[in-house]
Amino acid sequence: MDLTGVERLVADLGAARAAAARLAGAEPLGLRAVEPPGEGRWFLCAFEGPSFLCLTASLEAEVDEHTARRVAAAALLVEHVEGIIDPAELRLLAKQGARVVALTDDDGVVESLGALADAAIRLADWREAPERALASIASLDDAAALHEAARTAYAAFVRATDPLVAVQDRLPAELVQALRELEEAAGRAGIGTSLADRICEDMADVDEAAVELIASHRTPLRDCLADGAARAPAGPG
Repeated sequence: MDLTGVERLVADLGAARAAAARLAGAEPLGLRAVEPPGEGRWFLCAFEGPSFLCLTASLEAEVDEHTARRVAAAALLVEHVEGIIDPAELRLLAKQGARVVALTDDDGVVESLGALADAAIRLADWREAPERALASIASLDDAAALHEAARTAYAAFVRATDPLVAVQDRLPAELVQALRELEEAAGRAGIGTSLADRICEDMADVDEAAVELIASHRTPLRDCLADGAARAPAGPG
């Protein structure tokens, strides 16, 4: 998203905040633009209580429960992933990698740590970008790809340093310490576990949280599935 797109998003969030305050009769404590899978944008607004209000792109209260729940699930999933990705730890990981590179001339180690630092910094940049004001499910693909690139580079680093284990008592103490601290930094940055796998594993909890969130919606919601069933013609017999 370019600067013009960010400025447009900021303007849209301001308009949504004003609309939410008007509809709810109270200023929202927080607000997020949300783009679930497929086309369309909504705004999810949080109030004291806690309670919530889902707005359509035209800044009207969403009336369909299924849609509001889908929006809430998308917002919660993006926030969950953002909580997993710690930009400070990722930047420390890249810095620690540079320290190891300065202490060794092993080509495999140097190459793998260069790739690891690049992916870690790009993932940290993704997390801190102003575009995160928009909870976009599509953007999670970029995060997952960067995270996987970091994991692949770290795995290459582990393979490159495997031969050093047998001779670690002959390595400079500073290098041994740097390698240990790099391993610890990778653990804190969450590089060991696939982000895509964690997203899949946590989906059920996210969906459950979305149901609870929508239960506190500030305006009436219509269950489109139940509504449709009620309007359906009776079967034979």
